[in-house]
Amino acid sequence: MTPADTSNTVEIMRLFMEPKSIALVGLTRATGAFGWNVMEHLKGYGYKGKLYPVNPGADEILGIKCYRSLAEIPDDIDLAVILTPSRHGPKLVKECVDKGIKAITIVGQGYADADAEGKRLQDEVVRIAREGVARIVGPNTFGTGNAYHHFNTAFTRIAMHEVPTGVICQTGLYMSGLPYFPIVGKGIDIGNACDIDFADGLEYFEDDPMVKVIMLYIEGMRNGRRFMEVAGRVSKKKPILALKSGRCDDSARAAQSHSGSLAGSDEVYDAAFKQCGVLRVTGENEFQDMTRAFLKLPLMKGRNVGIISITGGGAIMATDACARHGLKLAKLSDASLKKLKTLAPPWQHLGNPADIWPPSMIAGNPLHVVLATVLETFAADDNVDGLFIILPGEYHPLMDPVLDCFKLIDKYDKPAVLWCYSIEIDKVVPLIESRGRIVHYHTMDQAANVLSKLNDYYEYLNRGDV
Repeated sequence: MTPADTSNTVEIMRLFMEPKSIALVGLTRATGAFGWNVMEHLKGYGYKGKLYPVNPGADEILGIKCYRSLAEIPDDIDLAVILTPSRHGPKLVKECVDKGIKAITIVGQGYADADAEGKRLQDEVVRIAREGVARIVGPNTFGTGNAYHHFNTAFTRIAMHEVPTGVICQTGLYMSGLPYFPIVGKGIDIGNACDIDFADGLEYFEDDPMVKVIMLYIEGMRNGRRFMEVAGRVSKKKPILALKSGRCDDSARAAQSHSGSLAGSDEVYDAAFKQCGVLRVTGENEFQDMTRAFLKLPLMKGRNVGIISITGGGAIMATDACARHGLKLAKLSDASLKKLKTLAPPWQHLGNPADIWPPSMIAGNPLHVVLATVLETFAADDNVDGLFIILPGEYHPLMDPVLDCFKLIDKYDKPAVLWCYSIEIDKVVPLIESRGRIVHYHTMDQAANVLSKLNDYYEYLNRGDV
């Protein structure tokens, strides 16, 4: 089969991601919660482009004129979305090509994700598209979405948010976001990836000012060489996070059934990601953790951590967590130790980790004074590359001076992570995060892992061969 023309990838991807006109081929007349009506969703998002429903059995849908075929549409079309069963795929892709449509999304299943006949149909739609110099997203896909364009082709309604992330995935799951964080500012569900693939999406996001972090959910890929070439270039400009599934035999077989993907050797993916600067994450929690970190925190320029805790036990546990992730306790400068000594009771050696409870409770210093002094001492110390802070999560109005201490973090180009304990953290954590450049994590290991990965990416960018 003729290879896809990738010389104008960004231009083509703009048709998928920023279309001014969309033909919805095989659009249902059903509406409402279980109508799966893409046009109804698009109107609800506030999409400003032109919509052309194509359904030979309807004169109009949702008050918009319906066409019997693509050929009847009098205007040029940026994007065609095919919503019919797979058996109609080749015929409709040919109609798209004849109409001069260059961007085609095939939503339906039953292609290479199904059986031999489905594989034949998929090969056929690709062949037809290549002959017409058109490109295909899918099949078996939610399609594409762009919160900045008020646009999403998913057949289920998606709550989109203007967050500076770009997602390229092989499941609609990640088009919908994660439990605690809306990850999709722009999304591409490549589904079976019969044509448009990860490398195409990366090229589109490469110089996109709206995208600061790129997230990949990979079941398998066919053109690993081009992926490494493009990813190696893009990762020098912005972080790429990859969740590769299909790691065991059973999940690899499931990937073949879900998207028709060849999972490949897990060790090969590991090596490839490291070579081209892609940061591998192990699950949805780490996906979320790292995205939040890269959106808000500076990179960590070394592996030396300063730990500040209001509980001695928490400080010890945080030290263990840091060690598990290859981080070390920073050795504070003599000047820093001298400054800390002025806060501590006579019997305490206040160093790193810093237990700030005795300076406040026993020495009688106000907590906000202790926290501010220790926080700025650690942040200003050249031996400290990142901060790990532990506080209780209970909120009281008298805590406002304590919360304001976190404004100090913004003066320094160092990442700060937070772990809070108690059952009331949902009240206090947003207040802390709103004060300064700090991100809260639900476990100490999550917090330590974030600091470690921020340093991994810094080291990649400063490698001699990058």
